[in-house]
Amino acid sequence: MFKRVSVLILILFCTQSFANQCKTDQVKLQVLGSGGPELDDGRNSSGYLIWYKNKAQVLIDTGAGSSVEYGRSGAKFEDLQGILLTHLHVDHSADLAAFIKGSYFTSRSTNLPLYGPAANDLMPSTSDYLQRLMGDKGAFAYLKDYVNKRHNSDYKVVATDVPLVIGETFDYSLGSNIKAKATFVHHGPVAAVAWRVEVAGCSIVFSGDMNNQFDVLSAFANEADILVANNAVPDNASGAAINLHMTPSTIAKIAKKAQVKQLVLSHFMKRTLAIQKETKSIISQKYRGPIYLATDGMVVSL
Repeated sequence: MFKRVSVLILILFCTQSFANQCKTDQVKLQVLGSGGPELDDGRNSSGYLIWYKNKAQVLIDTGAGSSVEYGRSGAKFEDLQGILLTHLHVDHSADLAAFIKGSYFTSRSTNLPLYGPAANDLMPSTSDYLQRLMGDKGAFAYLKDYVNKRHNSDYKVVATDVPLVIGETFDYSLGSNIKAKATFVHHGPVAAVAWRVEVAGCSIVFSGDMNNQFDVLSAFANEADILVANNAVPDNASGAAINLHMTPSTIAKIAKKAQVKQLVLSHFMKRTLAIQKETKSIISQKYRGPIYLATDGMVVSL
């Protein structure tokens, strides 16, 4: 009897373990923008797509140029299950209106969830940003039907504000198969969150812009299949830069402690583009996993 119970427990354990394994053939990450806010870096600003079963399901950040790369990717807007914003700096959110306007020429008919940080002393909440951008009195008020739905609009963008509570994680469902988790991160005076998207047993974490002052990312990214870490400053950064962004040494410490399976460096600026080889060397001294340098349009397999 004891042996039979033990065998059943083993079978259940193995079945559960198999179910939790990342289905690498079903999920991939695509970079829409790997640059920052500079005008002459030759790159789009921040944007990423998570593909699931050959459909673009989740859009993370909508920086300038990301909508153009989205079009090149072959993604269909009607397939999106949600848009996640790490914060509302221009290089992470400027193309939001372009995506919504462009959707007029698609067949989307279901509401589109939008998630991003709540307000702080400097920044508006994501829901307020949406109203200021495309609401009844917004900069692009001609798109107001997508925000405050009228009878003649096909769908509505529904915004949810992620609370800014240090050390807390907030869970959101993007349909039946995709979960998104957010946690408050330190980006100087700017309201910002990191995102973890889980689908088909796979997990992809986006640091967003942060300097790790809250020391939450290593636990948040624990055993993630991919960690996308923003590399906007070099290891000798100081002043305002170090208050806003992680150094390569900090990224290495987080990736090692979290035991992430792959590390993708992105959100480059000219000061880090010029020293990518040095940056990889610094990180690889602590983190032994594969390190990839993001480029616009790049697809990363899990």
